[in-house]
Amino acid sequence: MDSIAIKEIVELARPNIIAEHGYVYSDKSLNVINEPQVKTIRLSTLKSLVELLNKECDEFTSPIIIHVEGPCSVTVHTGVSEADRQREIPYCVSPDIPVISFDRKMEYENMMIGLKSKFVETPELKELVRLLGTITEENNMQIADDGFTQTVTVRKGIAIKGNRAVNPIVKLKPYRTFLEIDQPESEFLVRLFEGGYVALFEADGGAWKLNARNAIQDYLSKSLSEHIESGTVIITA
Repeated sequence: MDSIAIKEIVELARPNIIAEHGYVYSDKSLNVINEPQVKTIRLSTLKSLVELLNKECDEFTSPIIIHVEGPCSVTVHTGVSEADRQREIPYCVSPDIPVISFDRKMEYENMMIGLKSKFVETPELKELVRLLGTITEENNMQIADDGFTQTVTVRKGIAIKGNRAVNPIVKLKPYRTFLEIDQPESEFLVRLFEGGYVALFEADGGAWKLNARNAIQDYLSKSLSEHIESGTVIITA
């Protein structure tokens, strides 16, 4: 095969690009070669994220966007690359928080343990723990017999010692977001059931999630104030 034929084959293999009426057309598919990207580092605290950004901020395309996706998720995106129009995701942050069982029955002893270990200590929490500590289980029967008729009274379920009133709505602070911020307070509905069971039902419509996101944004804004002022970092929630 002579050089002229080879040249013609090479020419046929190349894409034909035509510009018409402000649009660019090609008769072959063209793929962008992406720039290499860093592997995402997964963190568990906001403090570690701040420390890494202070050290490595200049290594990435700016502006760096910190997206507070929710009370348990923060993702960092770099600026758009000029070569392939892509963003790197150098860091993702999710807190290590305890699993809390809401909206289901629990034995009151297990509930008390959970309240003491998975909630911030507040006056209302102490009062709720004291209340649950007074629960007794009743299962007794009284019989009255006058020789002609017999009356039987059965009592079964749970009772509160001293006939204390149970406030159905309490304000508590469970550990549900990053420990660096104040845990958001929200309302819970307390329900007592027969057999010594207790349940906490969330009663704030999820408003705590918005409060948590705002608190995370405030923490990062204060910790990275110099980078924000210079335009290197942008925080969005």
